Amino acid sequence: MAFSSLTACTGGTAEKSGGGGETGGATIGTTPTSLAGTEPSAFSTPPAATASSAVDIRSVDLANTTWMYSFLGRELPYEVTLVNGEATKNPGEFSSSFKLGQVVYGDVDGDGDEDAVAQLNGATPEGGRGFWYIWIADVSGAVQLKYPIAETSCYALVLPPEITDGAINLTEYLHIPGVDDEIPCSEPGTGLKKRTITVITDSTGSTDGSGPEMWPVQTAPVVAWGGMCPGPANPDATPGLVDLWASPSKTAQVAATTEQDGVIFEQIDSPLVEREGWSLVGFRIFGVKSDLGGKDMACAWAPK
Repeated sequence: MAFSSLTACTGGTAEKSGGGGETGGATIGTTPTSLAGTEPSAFSTPPAATASSAVDIRSVDLANTTWMYSFLGRELPYEVTLVNGEATKNPGEFSSSFKLGQVVYGDVDGDGDEDAVAQLNGATPEGGRGFWYIWIADVSGAVQLKYPIAETSCYALVLPPEITDGAINLTEYLHIPGVDDEIPCSEPGTGLKKRTITVITDSTGSTDGSGPEMWPVQTAPVVAWGGMCPGPANPDATPGLVDLWASPSKTAQVAATTEQDGVIFEQIDSPLVEREGWSLVGFRIFGVKSDLGGKDMACAWAPK
C-alpha cells in the first residue's frame, strides 16, 4: 500500500478542514482549570461526564487560527497563523510553509466534551514533517497543547487517530534502519507501533504559580509520557531503572520504579521539554510485550 509521507491519512472519523469561516475562540498558552483531576485513576477510568459550558470544538475554525509549531518536535514552539488552512513564514530562499492536515474529533480527556486531534504539516527546503497536536475544548475557547504527540515524515507514518471516551489511540508505522532501507519513503515501514494517550490536568508540577497545566500521558502499552520522545542521545543504554512519572509531577501515575528491571536512555537536548527540577528520559522495561517486540523506547520524567 502506498502512502504520501504527509497526506496519507484518510477515512475514519477524521475531517479535513476547509478554508473560510470565522475563527472560533482558539487560545494559545492558556491553561484551563476545569478538566480531569490528577489522581492515578484518571488514567484507567475517565471521570463521569458532566454538563459543561466548554466551547463546541467543531465551531472552532482551525484552518483560520493561530497554532504553536515546534521545529523537529523538540524546539520551543513558535506561532503560525493559518489562513484558509495555509501559512508561509520568512518568504524567500529559507521560507517555511504550513498546511492543515486531518482533524479528528472526540473526547480525549474524559470530561464529556469533544476535543480535537489535528495534523499541522510543515515544509522547509530540507524536507517536510507533519505533527499531530491536541486541542482541548475549554470554557475559554479551544486550547492547544504545545507538545506534539506524533510525527508523520519520510520515516514515520501515523494513521488517523481513533478517539474513544477519554483516550487517543495511535497507530504508527516506522522505518526500521537496516530492515526497511529498501522501502520507499512513500511506503509505510515494518515497525508497527500502537499507543494510547489521554490528557490530565495537574497543578502540582507548576513552578511559577501559573496554575494547573495540561499534559499528554500514555496509558498503553506502558504508562509513560504522552508527547514525543526527543530521541536517544547515543545508542548505548544505562542499565537499571530509576523512579519515573508520566508527567513532571509526583502526583502523576508512576511509569517505572527502581525495583523493575530495565534500562535508561539519555535523550537529545530538547528545549520544548525542559522543566525545572525534572529530566525527560527514555526507558525500557524488560519483559513488557509490545508491537515492536518489547524493544521500543518510551519516555518519562525523572526528578533531578
